[in-house]
Amino acid sequence: MKIGIFWFYSDRIIGIAHEFNSNEKDSIGLIDSKYTHMEYWERIKADISELRYMEYDEVPRGRVIFDINKNKLIIYLDKKLLSKGKVSKICDFFDAEYDVNTVLRLDPHYRT
Repeated sequence: MKIGIFWFYSDRIIGIAHEFNSNEKDSIGLIDSKYTHMEYWERIKADISELRYMEYDEVPRGRVIFDINKNKLIIYLDKKLLSKGKVSKICDFFDAEYDVNTVLRLDPHYRT
């Protein structure tokens, strides 16, 4: 299971998924990725030429964090990504199972 940021583009997940350490939790027990969509988008655009003229917030995106107190993976995502097939691809990208320990949350920040 990993944390990180992602976009859903051309029926696939792009982004960064990385390991985490329980010592990295914040004051309320959440472990978040240090990566931001705005900064990481520059790398994505360099790798995928058709995204070169798009902004990071024009592609459906989200963030995956871990709640150490509840032992749950939390996926914040754009409502356009709320389908079984898309959520399954997100979970696969982050080496996670979509089960009782996975929580999906809509967030107005992740809206296209």
